[in-house]
Amino acid sequence: MGKSRFVIAILASFVVGIFFGDLIHLDLWWLVGVGAGILLALITQWHEHFWRLGLFILLGLIVGLGYFNFWDQRQKAIKLPYGEELTIEGQIIGHPDFSGNIAQYIIRYNAKDKTKIQLTAGRYPEYHYGDVLKVNGAIKKPSDYLFHRGIMGQISTEEPVEKVGYHGNVAIKMIYEIRDKFEESLNKSFAEPYASFAAGLVLGSKRNIPDSLMSDFNRTGTTHIVAVSGYNLTIVIVWIALFLGIFSRKLKFWGSLSVIIAFVIMTGAPASVVRAGILAGLVLLGHYEGRRINMTILLLLVAAVMLIFGPYALKYDVGFELSFLAFAGLVYLGPIIARMRFIRSLPNILKSVFSETTAAQIMVLPILVFYFGRVSFVSPIVNVLILWIIPASMGLVFLIGIAGLLWISLGQIVGFLGWLVLKYIIVIVESFSRISWASWQLKTSDWWWMAIFYFVIGLLIYNIKIRTKINEKKEV
Repeated sequence: MGKSRFVIAILASFVVGIFFGDLIHLDLWWLVGVGAGILLALITQWHEHFWRLGLFILLGLIVGLGYFNFWDQRQKAIKLPYGEELTIEGQIIGHPDFSGNIAQYIIRYNAKDKTKIQLTAGRYPEYHYGDVLKVNGAIKKPSDYLFHRGIMGQISTEEPVEKVGYHGNVAIKMIYEIRDKFEESLNKSFAEPYASFAAGLVLGSKRNIPDSLMSDFNRTGTTHIVAVSGYNLTIVIVWIALFLGIFSRKLKFWGSLSVIIAFVIMTGAPASVVRAGILAGLVLLGHYEGRRINMTILLLLVAAVMLIFGPYALKYDVGFELSFLAFAGLVYLGPIIARMRFIRSLPNILKSVFSETTAAQIMVLPILVFYFGRVSFVSPIVNVLILWIIPASMGLVFLIGIAGLLWISLGQIVGFLGWLVLKYIIVIVESFSRISWASWQLKTSDWWWMAIFYFVIGLLIYNIKIRTKINEKKEV
């Protein structure tokens, strides 16, 4: 491991410090003093390997605790005029969420400290990113869920909202406009529920997917295909890499990086896509520079960077937790499952899909049970049956959306091929969802068993890797 051991130690302990930050409240200056003492000890004990590693772990832990406490105190210090009737002006800073006759906007209430509030209003007239809105109403304290997402207030109004200006970024506005036109193209090229499913597949837009179909996805453990994640972004990168393959390595790198950034913005930048975007960008950079990638360091580095910009995510953002646990499953558990005797005999594409899907499902299982109280028994089978066709279906949906932008009749003609693929996926999901034992309700509020679960999984992975290394040495 060498130097990488110290990097892993300080990154991992920083994340652990963030995790326990809301349980251990320490004075900031006390933490600064302890951190300074650890740095001094590191200088004096630099040549003592054991003490150096331990001090790195302690330093990361102290920095994580201190940073969470600093962030938490700063957020809770923000005071808005809750309950007062006010006239508020604020800029829309993200993609609006339209559902039925309701519109939800995240607006920047105070440009100086970038305070965000959620505005709920009538859908019409529709407003978009960058528009500065004027609204009359009283700001309410946010729910815990919104507070931990950085939203410091909520305001609802049935009165008309007035647009009084525009202050958005031109490039971001253009990307959002392309997204809206692309989604409109899909709506004209497909009938429902295929149009909504197609939009969910490539953009993560689930608002128009029928409740019955979403219930089928939940029962079969396939909701992830309409919740944009790193898997979707990986497929996008593969298609772009194929398209740019004939060009230079430099053009391929910058072209792929530009698509990553645009895709993250188009999808509304959920935690899973931001994580995947950072990971993909670092992997691209490593390949471009010709460097070997250490996936453990990469995973911890991305987690640490994202927690610096939002430390609440570690314990209060389910998407963040599911995203990193699923990725950890792919990296550490997937190869072990793929080497199992009855899995090795499968064709490569089925072996890859089954091992990766099963690994991800095992790692996220405790979180799904804890938050959602549901376990799907048919998930591995259904995922094997549909995941192999997801890359082709995403490619077709992109092609159909672009064709519809050029000429709507062309989009509808090409859309027939896309309809066949989407129909196959929906039929598989609906068929398995009808099985009486497809899923099981298992709700619990206890958390201790999750710690034991992940400890046992970690121990198994460690022992298997040690045994594999010993066997490899014997063979040599």
